Amino acid sequence: KKMLSSLSRQAHQVAPTKLMVAYKGLPGVRMAVRHAVLRNVQRGMCSGEKTYDVVVFGGNGFVGSNVCRILAEMGKKVAAINRSGAPRAKESWMDSVDYIAGDVFTPDAWRPVLQGAGGVIASIGAFGNYETMKRLNGDSNIVVAEEAAGAGVPRMVFVSASFPPFPASVPLRGYIEGKEAAEAVVRDRFPDSHVILKPSVIFGKQENAHPLIAAIRALGPVQEPLMTNTPLKNLSTLPVVGGVFLPWSPVEAVARAAAEGALGPLSKLTLLPDDIAQFKK
Repeated sequence: KKMLSSLSRQAHQVAPTKLMVAYKGLPGVRMAVRHAVLRNVQRGMCSGEKTYDVVVFGGNGFVGSNVCRILAEMGKKVAAINRSGAPRAKESWMDSVDYIAGDVFTPDAWRPVLQGAGGVIASIGAFGNYETMKRLNGDSNIVVAEEAAGAGVPRMVFVSASFPPFPASVPLRGYIEGKEAAEAVVRDRFPDSHVILKPSVIFGKQENAHPLIAAIRALGPVQEPLMTNTPLKNLSTLPVVGGVFLPWSPVEAVARAAAEGALGPLSKLTLLPDDIAQFKK
């Protein structure tokens, strides 16, 4: 009882990131910390009293973690909402991010975090069977768009994708339909203040990536310049097969485009792989 009482007080006084990391090694206590943090967010405590420049959904993912890093390096106030809370691997820039463990389909737990936010980035996605892909690539991001619009957040960025041509698109039907449904809602709720990113295959380094995923991403530094700087790039306009020749997208460029799009308007509302490539450094 004394420990739980202490946790509740700390959840009011200490950033969620630091609490989650501090207790990660104690069985059962990490979950108590998570529940204490969420209860205080619901009461308007913790992150609920703080206004953020950007709230990132999926902030622990491949793209989302890079978005959080870039925003933190810009000196922005950032909240990252995802099911797992603070990352296990610790880097110095993470001290500038408030990680909040929450299920996107339970908005009551994180709705207060949106109050006063300058922008929202939705970078939730996953592969799996049809229902899983449609739910996690579509429904989850639709919840974010609806909640952000309802909270009066002025800007929204959605990390969508450039879809592969037929027949490669067949097993990805749920992924594609989900992303397209979310795109439509984002455009409707944020008609003049949205950014939709449609990268090609995203590549870059990621800690603990599946070996197969890591092997595919390792081809990016070869594929991207090959499809950008050689005559092969002209084949990307071909019907049906053109998508195969799109240059892959560096995660750094995707993340920077998302960060800047959440902070202010870009030159376009929808960015394709060539547009995203302009954000490389």
